[in-house]
Amino acid sequence: MTTDKLRSLLNSRTDAEFVEHEILVRRPWIFDADETYQAWRTSVASELGLGPDNVRIVGSAATGFSLSPLKPGRPFRRLAGADDRTSDIDIALISPNLFVAAWETILSFDRSHRLRVAKEDVGKIRLDVYWGLVGQHSLPRNTDPARKILTAMTVAGRMPPLRGYPIRCRIYRRVEDLRAYHTDSLRHLRRQLAAYGD
Repeated sequence: MTTDKLRSLLNSRTDAEFVEHEILVRRPWIFDADETYQAWRTSVASELGLGPDNVRIVGSAATGFSLSPLKPGRPFRRLAGADDRTSDIDIALISPNLFVAAWETILSFDRSHRLRVAKEDVGKIRLDVYWGLVGQHSLPRNTDPARKILTAMTVAGRMPPLRGYPIRCRIYRRVEDLRAYHTDSLRHLRRQLAAYGD
């Protein structure tokens, strides 16, 4: 999608409306021709003791194109040969309990100097928590929250059309945090697109 087409699409709705209708409510683009979306959500959610509405696909797999200010409008890249990179599947889990368990695990490891992340990544983790999310990559391995997420993401990647894609996950405290994070991201994207237009 060109930046002009993306700008036009974004201008047809407010940021909040776009996030609600194109990311949170509709069936994700990658499942567009597939009736298995609800079964997929249910299987992933049951691994975590969540309701299916607490499992969402976001990112380019949700819309068919990237909303990242770093790659605006880039089409979702389907599975290809060994030389081509495919797009990740970004999954949002909404669970206050899992969010708290993940955050407390990170705090425990950080305070005992066992958190093995680069110094600049600590700031990113803190910013994420401000937005009400914990990224899967931030969790120390072999901890209870990390094992739960790994099991759920293994289930997520078993079913077509997601089979074979790299899967990434973020845990959100509330759906309001998921909504706010993506609305803020769209604001950044709009600023980036405005800079392209100058």
